[in-house]
Amino acid sequence: MTAGESLFETGSSMSPYFNGVIKSCATGIMPPAVVLGPAVQALATSIYMNQCNPGDLMKAAGAWMTLAERNWDAAEALQAEVETVNETNWNGDDAEAFKAKAGDFQAQLQELALNACLLAAELIVLAVTLAAYWVFLLTCTIAMDAYLVAYLSAMATGVGAPAAAGIQASANATASAMAGYAKTTEGVISTISHTCAALCGAFTVFTFAFQKSKGNPANPLEIAGAGIVNMLEGLTTYYARKFTMTPAGRHHQTAWWQHGVQAATNVFPTYQGGDFFDADNWNGGYDGGGAGLGAADGVANGIEQYLPEGLTNPDEVRWT
Repeated sequence: MTAGESLFETGSSMSPYFNGVIKSCATGIMPPAVVLGPAVQALATSIYMNQCNPGDLMKAAGAWMTLAERNWDAAEALQAEVETVNETNWNGDDAEAFKAKAGDFQAQLQELALNACLLAAELIVLAVTLAAYWVFLLTCTIAMDAYLVAYLSAMATGVGAPAAAGIQASANATASAMAGYAKTTEGVISTISHTCAALCGAFTVFTFAFQKSKGNPANPLEIAGAGIVNMLEGLTTYYARKFTMTPAGRHHQTAWWQHGVQAATNVFPTYQGGDFFDADNWNGGYDGGGAGLGAADGVANGIEQYLPEGLTNPDEVRWT
């Protein structure tokens, strides 16, 4: 098994686990956020707004790394064929033209391999960082749920309101510290993601120019089309989630129903494309969900089936 295939397998194993963690956290943080107060609500914001599965990122990294390996192997195989040409079996202008053209093809393959390897490395860094962050957010959710149980138990027994008030204050103090660490971590993730996006954009432009210079009739949409569509979908999802969350970040003004929307949105039935009225094309529970009660993802899935092939992701990765 190659390095790319190993990464893809790792991501495939990670993805269901983190899907469960992400959705469980988004659902589990809602009750304490509603009951315990502003600091817990601020912590809940980090859970609501970082619904990115590190397993899926690792799978994408594996696909890019496999592409790099396949291109590099093809370049080496081409070089081996070129080296069989000698003065004995083929010479003259045609032989030299073949070697020159083969050299251009080899350069194209090697540059694509390097570009794919860079993208894979960026995705690995993001996947590992997000995986660690979600372990922390899972710990936060468990801690806040424990505080909620203690708070409700105090309210339901003879201990009464004074003890419950102390538990609530302790919960908010702990949540405040956790939220501070979460925001710091999100700043690091944001810096990494912006750097990766800048590198990806720069290398995409370079790849287009380089491929053109080596005789590849590269189409910009074939190189960046699906990525641009994915970026637009991601931004739409982000703003749909943000719009249905807290008003301008003022957590003390957050209504209970806004947290309810965030909890429900992760398991809400979402349209997957195809016949709109076919129940098989709707996924709910841990297989569904999406920002804005799944509306953003549902619209994107509906539009994608009408887009040209170069603007969409393949349903599966196939190597032939």
